[in-house]
Amino acid sequence: MDIIRLTGVRANGTHGVLPFEHERAQTFSVDATLYLDLAAAGRTDALADTVDYGRAAKEIVAVIEGPHVDLIERMAQLIADRLLAMKPVIKVDVTVHKPHAPITVPFGDVSVSITRVRDEEGRGVPAGDAAESSAATSAVPVTATGVAGVQAVPDGPAGTGAPARMHKAVVALGGNIGEVAATLRAAVREIDGLPGTQVAGISPLFRTAAWGMADGAPDFLNAVVELETTMGPHALLAALQGIEADYGRTREHHWDSRPLDLDIIDFDGITSADEDLALPHPRAWQRAFVLAPWHALDPNARLAGAHGGLVHDLLAAAPDRDAVKLVADDWMLAGRSDGDREPSSASDAMGDSGAGTGTETSRPSSMPSSLEPVSRWAVISMDSTSTDAERLFREAIVTIDGIPGNQVEGISPLYHVAHFDGPDAMSAVIRVETKLPAADLIAVLGTVESVQEGLLDLDLVDMEGVVADEPDCRVPWPSARSHASVLAPWLDMDPNAALGGDPVSFLLAMAPDAAQVGLLSDNWILAPR
Repeated sequence: MDIIRLTGVRANGTHGVLPFEHERAQTFSVDATLYLDLAAAGRTDALADTVDYGRAAKEIVAVIEGPHVDLIERMAQLIADRLLAMKPVIKVDVTVHKPHAPITVPFGDVSVSITRVRDEEGRGVPAGDAAESSAATSAVPVTATGVAGVQAVPDGPAGTGAPARMHKAVVALGGNIGEVAATLRAAVREIDGLPGTQVAGISPLFRTAAWGMADGAPDFLNAVVELETTMGPHALLAALQGIEADYGRTREHHWDSRPLDLDIIDFDGITSADEDLALPHPRAWQRAFVLAPWHALDPNARLAGAHGGLVHDLLAAAPDRDAVKLVADDWMLAGRSDGDREPSSASDAMGDSGAGTGTETSRPSSMPSSLEPVSRWAVISMDSTSTDAERLFREAIVTIDGIPGNQVEGISPLYHVAHFDGPDAMSAVIRVETKLPAADLIAVLGTVESVQEGLLDLDLVDMEGVVADEPDCRVPWPSARSHASVLAPWLDMDPNAALGGDPVSFLLAMAPDAAQVGLLSDNWILAPR
């Protein structure tokens, strides 16, 4: 039997058991496999002898955008009925995904899969109830992916609807020609914009003498980023080399000065002698300009391979470790990383001993460890009327995540906001674990706004355990309670969120502008380059 497969047909609909799901649209995704005989179409090349898959996709969307149903089991049945009405389809597999289901534990997806065949009266019935039961399979139960204690769907090839495997990579950045700090900042944002890729950590910036080059060669600036990516190692390498080329990197001479150098240092801890991409990077173990920023980013990092070990220990043994100088922690903020500070050596960044167990603080500090600031969660809203709002949001997230003491822990879907008295806007919300006081975090957000020339608005909506009503520090943000542009994405990110003791779901239902917001995308952060 031949098949036609549609994967990832998406639309928004108001389906679900809970009251707010009857009113607020959310995204559903459908995979469908149509079973039919395509021999005639292969001979005649005529659309009449097959199924118009464009029409099939529209039938799926019509159900998603159609009248409310409580259960995605019912939605799957309605879709199966419509597809089976399209002759010569005799059997269908339908999977309905509800990625924003109101589940109170972390999860990746919820889906229902069914198999239906057409009976003598043209209805879609379970395979066991039809004459074709010998060629069909029974309905598949509900599955949840990524939930603790629930078996997850394994990785699958592209086009099957199975989730792509997420890899972890460490990439070193460097350069010594031009406005290097600005180039490195731009490169981090370019990397974060690669398909299926998100920057998960950014090291401080270090300065290194141009080792092995002609006298007078400018010093290098170096940093390291950690990535989560669905790209394979060779695809990632090709993408990084493309970014290098965009910023003027050429490879005529291996040891020349360069505006930008991007190297994969580690990829899932793989050890490989591939001539195109050796893993880990074969010289990383002896390069302090790689080891120092990596250790500063992750004091417990480990390099794989024959020369591997704790990065802390490798750095302590590197003969040039004192030649690598810390320039700035907050270099991702433009104008803060021009080398106008007194640099400290990589050995200073490791602590006075220069060696140890790898548990020391990763950055030099005059603050005693007993007085280290407490980490708190904070919710930050993003709003922009710019037509380039998605890129501005992504760059702001990377910058906020790269500030010492900050770690972005959650990112909401992207929302459209209709304004009657001005241009429409886009909005999103992020959750951050931060060691910054509320006033300092608000000041940082103001700096990020200025870097983006005022094209986006960043507000501290709420912070754990903080209540303040000062002119420059008002927490929780008072007007957030009535702004659906904040409440809707926040609720999507955290169904149990509360503001000032009131559930965000309740505040959203009461918000006067609730009808003016609508979900645009739940995977906008993974934008194509």
